[in-house]
Amino acid sequence: AQHIDCVAGMSEEIGDTDARAFAAAFYEALAYGRSVRTAFDLGRNRIDLYGLKDEDVPQLLAPNSDPATVSFAKL
Repeated sequence: AQHIDCVAGMSEEIGDTDARAFAAAFYEALAYGRSVRTAFDLGRNRIDLYGLKDEDVPQLLAPNSDPATVSFAKL
């Protein structure tokens, strides 16, 4: 996290179903040109909407940038 704009990771072990729910929403949002912040929030929301238990496990670190301004796809 010290040398790149943003890092998304888990603060502890996460269940497979929770990880798949988070990853699907996170990467789908990035593919549609959403910011890293929005994608991350959507990933956590998906865990919550599915009624899973690990919503607070995903963490976003961005000490050198604002993740709301970082995106990877241009539509």
